[in-house]
Amino acid sequence: MGRKETKEAIADSRAGRVTRIGSVSELLAELNADDVLAEAAAAGEYPLPPEQREWIDAPAVGRELLLEDLQSAEAIHAYLAQAKDTGDTAHIDHAHKIAAQAKIRYGIK
Repeated sequence: MGRKETKEAIADSRAGRVTRIGSVSELLAELNADDVLAEAAAAGEYPLPPEQREWIDAPAVGRELLLEDLQSAEAIHAYLAQAKDTGDTAHIDHAHKIAAQAKIRYGIK
């Protein structure tokens, strides 16, 4: 099969399935017209059940803490307290290493 035939086969397979949408409101209108959301809700697929929503309900992930954020004893203490509150030993060990680096860099006792 040549390049032209391949393109034609792909175009034929997409015929009737691919629609160009100009805006979100047009997309919502089309979805509502097709009753896609209503069918999904009736089937119990939308909205997702709680056990499948955990990634949606999870707190936003912040940026990596930098040594520059730990320039005082109070900041280091708060960082270590937060790490201990998680109960995750790997996170606590990592926090102690970061705190030690910050103490050395900024001369904190």
